[in-house]
Formats: sequence, C-alpha cells, structure tokens
Amino acid sequence: MALAALLAVGATGGAQAQTLNYSLFGAQNVAGTYTDLGTAGTVISTANTDDANSAATPIGFTFNYNGTDFTDFVLNTNGFLKLGTAAPTGPSYFPTAQATASTAAGPLTSTDTNLLLPLNEDLEAGTSPAEYRIAVTGTAPNRVATIQWKNVSDKARNNGAATPTLIGKQLTNISFQVKLYETTNQIEFVYGSATPGPVAGDNFKAFAVGIKGSGSTATQLITATKPSVSAWSATTFLAGNYTGNAHNVRSTVLPDAGRTYRFSPARPNDAATLLVYSLGKLPTPFGTPHVIQGLVRNVGTSALTNITVTASVTGANTFTNTKTIASLAVGATALVSFDPFSPTVNGTNNIAVSVGADDVASNNTATYTQLVNATTYAVAEPTAGSTGSVGFTANSGADAGTGIFLVRYTTNAPRRVSEVKVRLEGAPASVGRTVYGAVLDNAGTILARTPDYVITTADIGTDKTFTFATPVAVSGDFFAGMAQAAAPAGTAPYFPLGLQSETPTRANTFFTAALTGGAPTDAAGSNLGRFMIEAVTVAPATCAPPTAVTVTGITAGSATVNFTGPANGTSYTVVYGPTGFNPATGGTTVTPAPTASPVTLNGLSGSTTYQVYVRANCGANDQSTFAGPISFSTPCTPPQISTFPYNENFDAAAQAPCGYSILNVNGDANTWQVVATALHSASAPNAIAYQFNPNAAADDWFFTPQLLLRTTSRYQLSFKYKTQQLASFPTSERLEVKYGQGATVAAQTTTLFTNTNITNTTHVTATAPTVAVIQPATNGFYNIGFHVYSLADQYNLFIDDISITQVVTSASDALARAVAVFPNPSAGQLTVDVTNAQAKNGLQVEVINMVGQKVLSTSVRDNLSNKLDVSMLANGMYTLRVSNGAEYMIRTISIQK
Repeated sequence: MALAALLAVGATGGAQAQTLNYSLFGAQNVAGTYTDLGTAGTVISTANTDDANSAATPIGFTFNYNGTDFTDFVLNTNGFLKLGTAAPTGPSYFPTAQATASTAAGPLTSTDTNLLLPLNEDLEAGTSPAEYRIAVTGTAPNRVATIQWKNVSDKARNNGAATPTLIGKQLTNISFQVKLYETTNQIEFVYGSATPGPVAGDNFKAFAVGIKGSGSTATQLITATKPSVSAWSATTFLAGNYTGNAHNVRSTVLPDAGRTYRFSPARPNDAATLLVYSLGKLPTPFGTPHVIQGLVRNVGTSALTNITVTASVTGANTFTNTKTIASLAVGATALVSFDPFSPTVNGTNNIAVSVGADDVASNNTATYTQLVNATTYAVAEPTAGSTGSVGFTANSGADAGTGIFLVRYTTNAPRRVSEVKVRLEGAPASVGRTVYGAVLDNAGTILARTPDYVITTADIGTDKTFTFATPVAVSGDFFAGMAQAAAPAGTAPYFPLGLQSETPTRANTFFTAALTGGAPTDAAGSNLGRFMIEAVTVAPATCAPPTAVTVTGITAGSATVNFTGPANGTSYTVVYGPTGFNPATGGTTVTPAPTASPVTLNGLSGSTTYQVYVRANCGANDQSTFAGPISFSTPCTPPQISTFPYNENFDAAAQAPCGYSILNVNGDANTWQVVATALHSASAPNAIAYQFNPNAAADDWFFTPQLLLRTTSRYQLSFKYKTQQLASFPTSERLEVKYGQGATVAAQTTTLFTNTNITNTTHVTATAPTVAVIQPATNGFYNIGFHVYSLADQYNLFIDDISITQVVTSASDALARAVAVFPNPSAGQLTVDVTNAQAKNGLQVEVINMVGQKVLSTSVRDNLSNKLDVSMLANGMYTLRVSNGAEYMIRTISIQK
C-alpha cells in the first residue's frame, strides 16, 4: 500500500553566498483581523488593472530587507510588489516547471529580487473597480505601512497544456494587504473575505505566495504552500522553490477574513516554541499520568544556552513545570518532556508551553486545548477543525489502496473500547467508499472491527461513530483505527480521514497497518499531521475468562471442548479455525451459543490441526476476553480403495498419505519416510525413502491403504524404484513386495516382486511380468506391503509413483492367462503373446494414454507372438487392452526410449 494525503509536501534547496534575513522558522500562519483602508492614505496609480506596474512609491519610513534599507516599492497589479525604485521585469513570478501551466504571462527573470508576493496570479478588476492604496499609521519608530489590493479577481484562462483546458475564475472578488512594520521589519500578508468564482468554472489555480530575496534557493526564498481543498488556516511554508503544491486556490475554499501570513526577520537570540504535543481528550484516571511535550527551535542567528521552557495548565485543572535546555545550536530543535501531569477535574484545560524572554516575543508560546473527561481519548484538539485529509493509494498506478490508519493510546488499567470516532473528509471522492473502525493490540493484531460502512455526503466534515457489537478489552498500549477497505479496480484515490496540521508530526503516535494487521508503521516521517481518530472506552468486563480449557474425544470429524466458566457466565462463545486464525475476525463460531461445558465441534476435517478459543458472556456488552488458543489435531480417516486405477506419488503432504502405515520391525531410528527430493523422486517433489542404518540390516515395511479386491478381477501393481550411490560408497539394496489381508508381516502371504540386488541410480519401473498379477482368492480388503531388508550400511532406497490397475473383469480369467505382454518397459517394440485364447476371428488391441485418449488400435492373432510397434508413442505410462468379444484384459505398459 502507498500513503497519500491532500497535504503540502516541502523540500529545500542549496545555499547562496548571501542569506535572506528571514527564515522559514519565522513564518507563521495565524488568525487576525482585516481592516479595509477605506479612504485613508493615498491611492497608488497604475496605467490599468491588468499586468501594470505603479511608479516608485514611498513606504513612509526605512524598511530593512535582505540586508538593504528600502524607502520605496513598486506595486504590480498581479498581487505582488518589488522593494526599491526599479520596476519588476514581468507581471508574475513562478520559479518552477509549473510556470507555463500556472501563469498566463510566464515567470519573472532571475534579476527580479526583493519581492513580496501576497497573492500572485494573473489578476484583473473584480466585480467593483479595482483600487490600489497605501496608508501609513502609527508614530516613529513604530509605524506600519499598509499596501492594499482591493476588488481584484483572477482571470479565466487556459492552463497552458498542449491541449488547453479553460480554468475558470476562482475568486470573483478579493481584497488583501501587505503590512510593513518599522523597526521590527516584520511583514504580514492579510486577506479579506472573498467572493467565489462561478461553480461552472471551479477547478483550482496555483498562486505564488511568499517572500524572495536575491534568488530561489532555500536561503533566499520562503513560499507558502496549500492544497486547493485545504483551508487557508492549513497553509504551511517551504524554504525554497515549490516542489509539490503551490498556494493552490479553489473557489469552494475561500480565506477566512483576517487570515494572516507573518514573516519575522531573524534576531540573534530567538527561541521559538513550535508545537505542543499533548492529548486533545484525556480520560481520567486511566489515561494518566500524562506527559506534555514542547518542541523548541533556535530560530535566531546565535547559539543559545540555558533556555527555560515552562508548561502551564489553566482552566479545569492547574499545573506548572519548568525545564532547561542547556544549549541549542542555530536551527536545532529540542523536544522537552515535562513532569507527568494527572488532572482530576473534568473540563477544559488550556495548555501553554513557553520559552523565556528573548529578542522576539511573538513566537515564544504555543498552545493546546485539552478536554479532560471520563471515557474518551483523542490527539486531535476538540476546538479545532480538520485542515486536510489522508488516504491510501495503490502501490502502482493511481487506484485507491487499502490499509488502516491508527492512533496509539495507553491505559493504566484494563478498559474496553466501545466506539471509535473518526472525522470523515475528502468529498466528493470519499462518498460511496467503504470504511470501518478497528481496535488493534500493541503488536498490531486486530482485536475487533466494526461492519463495513459506506460514506455518504452527509458524513463529510462530521465525526462518524463506529460502534463495536461487543466492547473490546484493552490494557496498556493499544491502537484505535479506521480502515480504508478495498475498492473496485479502477477506483480513483480518495482521502477519507480528517487531519489537523502538525509539522513536524510527533513520533510514536500515528501509524498505518495493512488491512490484515501486522506490525504498525510509524507515519510521523510523512508529516501528515494529527489523525482525527478517537477511542471511546467503558469499564472493564465483570466477566472472567473460562479456565481449564481442554479438547477431548477427538475423531476425524469431531471433538469435544471442555472448560470451567465463571459463576456469572450465562453463555459462551466458542470459536475454532485453522492454526493462526484471529478469533476477532475469522474462524467458525458455534451457534447457538452454548450455555455450559462441554461443547461438541462437528464437521471437522481429518488430518487437520485446529485452534479453539472460548469466551464467557455475562450479560449485555459484558464479555470476557478469549481463553486460548488450545490446539488439537484430528486423525485421518483411512480410505478404502475400491475404484481402479489407484495412484500414489506421495506429493500431497510431507508425511505418509492417509491410510498408509509404516512398520519399523527392527526398532531402530531408520525407517520409511516421505521426503522432499526433486533429485530422487520420479515425479517431483516427493518420494518415499528408506535411509540406511550403518550398523544394522534393514527390516522395515510400509503398507498401502486397504484395497477392495474381487475374485472376478485381476490387478496389476507397478511402481518406480532406485537407489542412491556415491563413487566411494557402492550399494546394493534388497526389496520385496507382498500382499495379503492385513497391514502386518504375518498377513502378507503372497509375494509379488523381489529384487536382492538393486543398484540402479535412476528410476526403473517395476511392472508385469517382473511384478506378479494379483489374483485374490476371496473378495475382501487387502494391503500391499513394501519390505526393505537390505544389509547394513547400504545407503538410500527410493520408491515413487505406485499404480494399481484392474487387469480383467469377466466371467472367466482364461484371457488373462492366455495373453502375455513383454518387454515392459518397452523402448518401442512390444510382443503380445497369445496362447489358446479361443479367439476365432483374432483379438482387438487398444493402447490408451493416461488422460483416456486412444492412441493406437490394431488386431492380433491367437496362438502367435504378435509384434506391436509403439515407437511413435511418447515416454510414459499407458493402458493396453486386449479384447476377445465381450471379454477383455488390461495391462499397464511403460514406454521408456
């Protein structure tokens, strides 16, 4: 899965010899007040309201910027100004590859320096006549120059692509200001209310917003960046050129009146409190003690020492604690953790983290709002809305992806999570998409999930509650999450989870995981911000888990679960499934819920290992944790073979197939076993093998399952065998094959095959005539036994591809006795020797391959050794059928050329 967000992503560039005296850390996005100049000050004249520059206009005092004192500026109607008396060389500024697509007139040249760009796009007059004005207020040395663009609008224009697309007006009317502060040299961009463009023209445009010194590198340029769907309050700042989102503007997301972007010049001694890390909702007493953290950065131009940092809590609870940062290099940050804090009164806490007095007071304090309550955890601040949203995308292509967004919380005592609350965002793409709530333990195992939920239009911008049918028991660290479920192929990416800005995003708090769970991944490095996911908890269950859970009476199809329940248990949840299943999300639940022990599990499969869990139910929403898992294995149900041909290649499992038995007569540590050996199997991957004993002779058997044989039929056994030798270790194996009515040595009464000198190191097929035909004397169940009795120290013997075919089914066995087929295996010529078959008109011969296709048909004569050319057949096993009227006989033949 891949992670994507409707958020800005920033990067920095290289350095230049000269550094702008404003840094990224002095840039702030704050709420403020917009006051129109009215008739105050002086109108700034321009030739027109489209791509025009003003004359050099006095600031009214000396303003220091980029190491230079300025007393004048030149205004451009396209939402920017250039300090000094020289006019800019172009009507817009966009130093990226987006320039063609994002501006109408192209970027400024590299010679344009000392630019202030509050809202740079191709602008024109709005719904009222455009006006440009300057007013200077206050008294020296604390005067403020306010430069105002009033009643302006962006133009509808093509996007500049090879196949142009019209981008409509996003702002039919907007006013904004640049404020320059005497002495402090602070800069502010202040935005008034705006009128949206027509809905039919809604798309978005990439505006340039920021301040520029002598170049476009990280030391000379600070840019404001914002996705078009994010609120202006979510704007963040980059050092250097845009690499992702510009300051994107959309008609459906307008600035809040008074929104202010502030740029403060760096001072020698300036420590800034960037962020407070806390909880927005803190449940007591099980969410305490709580540790408040503050992130402090040296944004000045000199190294700092002995910085005091104080956390103070006012409101429903009070708390004060001070720490000292011994030293902090220029540009370095320090994460300060304060003493644990345990509020006792429910209500709103106002948390402030402040550094001591320094050269700049405006950035010394950061705040956080916290609601102390009885049930709920949240990291997101309860008084703030969302500033963006996040979603998963597929690892390749643009399709929507899947995964779980998680927030880690901690409880100091057992609790149960009854609900997960999630802020849903991302319209319109999120509407119609499926999500659900989940709780995971600290290892990432899914403890429970809610049913799938399809997002509606009404959900957007609201907190959706996902309720668990049974509250989920948690203790210590746990995760509350929202899962983004699988979407149909081709579904465009969507971003359903609301976020609050937090850059840098705190570590060890926000995580992602696969839909199936697993070790969560810390999402802090992506700087997405705070996931708006809450965990609502209730008291722990009064229901104790069952004890003494055992499984008895295990058969191939059933088992009995025994347990001791708590005194207040009224019913029990019994869940079973394959090894490793999660009882919260999988397995089979016994229904109806049993009310006592024991409980019988039916419908099990043979030769299978299961795990079972048991939970007590003590009332509505009062359930114990699961006891388990308890593992048990069902035996196999030995088959009774009644249909032929019967084949076994030992490839289905890493042990003897069900129904096969192994008898280690001499009781040593060496006997038959199924081995995975592509080198020594006739049909990979497995064969059955006897591994030698260097000190004792072999005396080991394996037996087939029961074979239902009838006196009216004859049966032919075939198999493949080989030995393993080394150049310095010649070997000679001994093998006999018998059959009889039982899987014991005594029951094996009839010999079918014997070889006392097996030396072949490639597989040889043993079949008729070296393997005798099976002629049962009575109807019944028989077993074939393979007996290795090699001398000591003879290395390994392998057997594979056992096959038993029915030779004849007729009222008489005369034809079976009359026909002999040899050699078998054959290299291409077979002899079909017929003697006294009593065939008046000859006999019909058919050769059939292993998939049932007839590959040869001919006739042979009675009392003659008939030659049969099978050289055109591929290597492999075939069935040869000889018919005399209604009677027939069958032999398995092997072609090996």
